[in-house]
Amino acid sequence: MTRQCARRVRRILVRAVSGYYEGRARRQGKPRPRAGAVAFAQRFDSAMRLSFHFHVLWLDGVYASEPGRGRAEFCEHDEVSDGDVAGLVSAIRARVLRYLRRVGNSSTAAEEAVDVSDDGELQMDLVAAAVQGRAALGERAGERDQRVGRGTRNEPFVKGSLCADVDGFSLHAAVRVEGRDRDRLEHLCRYAGRPAVAESRLSLLPDGRVAYSLKKRWQDGTTAVVMTKQVLMERLCALVPRPRKHLVTYHGVLAPAAGIRPWIVPRVEADDGCRHTGAVANVEADAVQAGRNQSVRRVEPRRIAPHAPGKRRRGRPRYTWAELLQRVYLVEVLRCPHCGATRRLLAAIHDPELIRRVLLAMGLSATLPVPVAARSPPEQAELPW
Repeated sequence: MTRQCARRVRRILVRAVSGYYEGRARRQGKPRPRAGAVAFAQRFDSAMRLSFHFHVLWLDGVYASEPGRGRAEFCEHDEVSDGDVAGLVSAIRARVLRYLRRVGNSSTAAEEAVDVSDDGELQMDLVAAAVQGRAALGERAGERDQRVGRGTRNEPFVKGSLCADVDGFSLHAAVRVEGRDRDRLEHLCRYAGRPAVAESRLSLLPDGRVAYSLKKRWQDGTTAVVMTKQVLMERLCALVPRPRKHLVTYHGVLAPAAGIRPWIVPRVEADDGCRHTGAVANVEADAVQAGRNQSVRRVEPRRIAPHAPGKRRRGRPRYTWAELLQRVYLVEVLRCPHCGATRRLLAAIHDPELIRRVLLAMGLSATLPVPVAARSPPEQAELPW
């Protein structure tokens, strides 16, 4: 999907379900009810095919607030029924089809259906083949992925409760996590934001092809799909998300600019910093004391809380290197390994001589490594599989 089409479909989905929650709350007399959701955009299915869909985590209720009170009260929703899910998926289907008819049902709609940028015809071929589970290039161009175990399932397939399908539109609402079950909530968030390929399910067959095991058996009994290495490369190229596109978005009371968000999202107060008096702390203090010159720039400690009541972050935020490392690699470099408190950044040292003295005092080498000259690529790259 293009950015505009994906945004519109996501908006239809979020508005439909949020309207369901807020409408029920209004009928119960709740003042100014607001729902909240976190939407994850996924571009793949369990067989590594291109299948754009959404996983959305909704607050199972609404926040009601009265003007002038300065706080919001959470109102838990009643139990959702199968009829509610069926009505929602029918409403979403009607709104999406209405939008597609308004956009156009000829070439414009076809372009909206696939996510292609300015990469040319090759990217369009890879995307189209990934949607259908076929090979795009080589001798097997146009052939489908081989399925292992297809046709071996005899028992009927039952979707279960709180799941509805209408003409290709499906809505599943059977997963519910209690508010204080943080471990299960983290597991659910990791599932919704997981990458496209699970390396543990990839295996190399004796004939050189690659098998990708399915997490669950399909309706026809398929347990794995088999493809060549070239088709695997084609599939990975098609599954890579386009740059400058948000795959995780926040809606309702959880949106960044929501007026009552400071009353809802827990605030984390900044602590006093690491009080551990180890050798590293003493070396840093000596370095700061010895470096009172223009080469040392004082850095004020930063609040941990992302926002405060009455203040909104404007513009694009700038994250520190410590925050980027924590967001990407889940490594908290500012966490003291001895006492567990948060370290405070004392100074940024730029003087080479002062840096050398600090490294020597810490027992580390102060010699610059010799860069290795670049080499030409090998004649044939050895792939890990």
